[in-house]
Amino acid sequence: MAGMEALYAAQFLVNARTAQHQFEVAELEAQEQRRQANLQATINNKLAYNAHLNLNEQQTLELKKLGFDKFELHKSIRSEKAKVEAIAASFGGTFGQQGQSYDATLMNISRHGYNALARKDFNYKILKSDFLTRHKNIQLETESKNNQAFSGLSTGGSIAGTGLQIAGSAINTAVAYKTGIK
Repeated sequence: MAGMEALYAAQFLVNARTAQHQFEVAELEAQEQRRQANLQATINNKLAYNAHLNLNEQQTLELKKLGFDKFELHKSIRSEKAKVEAIAASFGGTFGQQGQSYDATLMNISRHGYNALARKDFNYKILKSDFLTRHKNIQLETESKNNQAFSGLSTGGSIAGTGLQIAGSAINTAVAYKTGIK
């Protein structure tokens, strides 16, 4: 009879050790999943950082170009007015060409020039808004990818579940032992 008791005790120990091993494996798998998710999030964050840097460089170049365009438009307005004034002065007389026609020509040059400046400013606002949206999109895309990396991670082994599994094994072994004695 002592041999049978040892067999039942061994069966219980094997079942208990199996439950403990399953718990340890689940913990190791969960730890590896978390490590991989953190690694992926780090990569995603680095990619986002580089995307923001690139977008900042593009924005800087565009804004410099728009600043240069503004300077060129002011220069063009002054140049056109100077041409008209030179032509008007060449008509002779005490003061050269004067009057409403001359004033209307200068006003027309100014109007066209300032309309071009207004369009440039409007384009600047649109461009600035576009860059802000692109920065937000990079950030949202990174957050989404990081969320994907962390969703579905295992929580690891369950201490309560392992304890219940061992207790159930003890009960099953005791019932089998009692049944075996009869």
